[in-house]
Amino acid sequence: MADIVAPIPGLVRGLVLVAVSALLLTVLLRRTCVGSRLSSIEALAQRLRSISDQASQAIYVKDSQGRYLLFNRAAEQMLDRHACEVIGQDDHALFPETEAANLIESDRKLMAERRIETIDRTLTTRSGVRTFSVTKAPLLDTANRVVGLIGVSRDITDLLTASDALRRSEARYRSMFENMLSGFITHEVIYENGRPVDFRYLFTNPSFERHTGLKDVRGKLASEVFPTLKGADSEIYHLSLRVAETGRAEKCEGYFAPLDMWFVATIFMTEDGLLAVIFDNVTERKSAEQKIEHLAYHDSLTGLPNRLLAEDRMTLAAAHAQRDRTMAALLFLDLDSFKGINDSLGHACGDDLIRAVAERLRGCVRETDTISRHGGDEFLIVLTGPRTSDAISTTAHKILAGIAQPFEIQGQPLLTTASIGIAVYPDDGTDFATLLKKADTAMYHAKEEGRNTYRFFDQRMNIGVAEQLRLRNGLHQALDNGEFELHFQPQIDLATDRVIGAEALIRWNHPDLGRVPPDRFIPVAEESGLIVPIGDWVLREACRRAAAWQSQGLAGVTVAVNLSALQFKRGNLKQTIVNALTEFGLDPACLELELTESILIKDVEEVLATVFQLKALGLKLAIDDFGTGYSSLSYLKRFKVDKLKIDKSFIRDLATDPDDAAIIRTIIQMARNLNLRTIAEGVENQEMLDLLRLFACDEIQGYLIARPMPADEFVAFVRAYSPAPTDSAGEQSAAVPILVR
Repeated sequence: MADIVAPIPGLVRGLVLVAVSALLLTVLLRRTCVGSRLSSIEALAQRLRSISDQASQAIYVKDSQGRYLLFNRAAEQMLDRHACEVIGQDDHALFPETEAANLIESDRKLMAERRIETIDRTLTTRSGVRTFSVTKAPLLDTANRVVGLIGVSRDITDLLTASDALRRSEARYRSMFENMLSGFITHEVIYENGRPVDFRYLFTNPSFERHTGLKDVRGKLASEVFPTLKGADSEIYHLSLRVAETGRAEKCEGYFAPLDMWFVATIFMTEDGLLAVIFDNVTERKSAEQKIEHLAYHDSLTGLPNRLLAEDRMTLAAAHAQRDRTMAALLFLDLDSFKGINDSLGHACGDDLIRAVAERLRGCVRETDTISRHGGDEFLIVLTGPRTSDAISTTAHKILAGIAQPFEIQGQPLLTTASIGIAVYPDDGTDFATLLKKADTAMYHAKEEGRNTYRFFDQRMNIGVAEQLRLRNGLHQALDNGEFELHFQPQIDLATDRVIGAEALIRWNHPDLGRVPPDRFIPVAEESGLIVPIGDWVLREACRRAAAWQSQGLAGVTVAVNLSALQFKRGNLKQTIVNALTEFGLDPACLELELTESILIKDVEEVLATVFQLKALGLKLAIDDFGTGYSSLSYLKRFKVDKLKIDKSFIRDLATDPDDAAIIRTIIQMARNLNLRTIAEGVENQEMLDLLRLFACDEIQGYLIARPMPADEFVAFVRAYSPAPTDSAGEQSAAVPILVR
């Protein structure tokens, strides 16, 4: 019998072995006498049992009535039943009624049709619901009659579970790759002499085609798709070679010339040796960044550099002067009587004149010099490398003569002149701020002396120093004497048309000088360092007012304090804030801090650490006067600010200057993409408001709503304010910026 079974493969071998044995048992039953039959059957059954127990699959034999004659050890383990419980019983002894009836009927048909069947069945066993792969065949005696059936079974429950999990996992990952927004590519790495030289596309997801516009690249070499790929300027190609060679993943951002596309990508090797790339097309974002960067460094009306770029050029000119033992000069130019031209002929005419002046100035200086628009009708000119004051005077004369020539504006001649103040490096100062201040002072003296002229700065022009000294002395006493107060200008949430806060401006009531404007005493306070204790007072007073508003029922009105750069750097800012919040029981969420852009660009790491400490308290952060030149997208990302305050210099000409409108629209859209709120200050008429609504600005303030008012009047204003109808889903809370001005 062993000779018959040996050549048969494993799974079937046990089945045939048992079948042959069963056949022998049948023969024996028919051919032996009753006396000797019992001992022979017993011996053969024992032999049959011993053989079947060697099989790893469950093996069973049933008679024609469905009663079990054989139930091997693997079957016992599989169904958690001992053979003695099963032999002589049918399937009702093993399975629930319905399942047993189905099995018996299936076996009856199989025997009747004399066929072999392989099927998967799910049955309920003692150990739970399990799935089995079953092969069954009828048993025939020597007369070719069906006397029973034999079955071989194995439990495939775990295999099916694992297979199903694998299918679901594959489907999940395929769905993820096919629906991910990022492009995904896998490549076969092509080697020559053991080094990677090219890549063959194997798999691309739909986003690859959407980002690149390429179709049907699978199976092609990268060098075939992009013949210029191996150029020295193809950063991603050379980086991919390095990843393929080292096996270390790399991240990169750059420009891919063949597709005229800016990208960010992660490149890595898979476990099976393929090069994979996940990338995003950031061309639109890069274009927006470049546009923002250009707007940050250039004047939108004239295309000239702005003050920030002028400062940079002045710094470079000073460095060249120090190296070459020459001079550098800063010229501050202001058009004479421009306000009258603007008022009488209109803003459009005024803008045309500004553009014409800018163009004429370009013809009055060298290419190495810099012309910038300072704002309004003011220009700055940086002269690089003049060796004498006469050379500077010659340039100033040339500029004045050029400006004095008639302009043709909107089809009519227009005459104007200019006044110029000049500060010289290093005699008048070694930094931009000092030189700008002194050039400004000299320009005002030129105007006082008849206009259409220029003046070099002279120390005698500093006769205003006495007034500054008087203000400084007065500031020392102002805090002790309670001469400061805060006035509040309401702010409106455009989504709800409700008053959500107020900008508070500091006021100084001097006992002799009367009301001193903030633009007179704040610079003195900053120069003297007194801005730190004054700023601390503003913080404490702001928190006191905010707590009072909450108790008076003005829910949603919170307070933000504009921090000066000196206060931020030299003051014990965190402790001052904690003390103020604790003293008045104000929730930190009700306090917003406004940072001027100048704070963000100096000692960045130190500032960043302080900002994180303040954010950890639960405060909000905003950037004040956004758009005037300092901020970049990297600062917005690193400092985690919550709001941008658009400078009023952009709002002023919003309705008449398409460039200002474009800047504001770009800032608001960028803020929305970064989940930042925006507030526009200086809103003075309905046309401005309508445009800001159109651009989806979040908040506004300005004379259109109300002028600044004392705290008590502000409370009354909020209670009496009637919002316009709105479709907003609900009121939104915002902050009340407190500006130290």
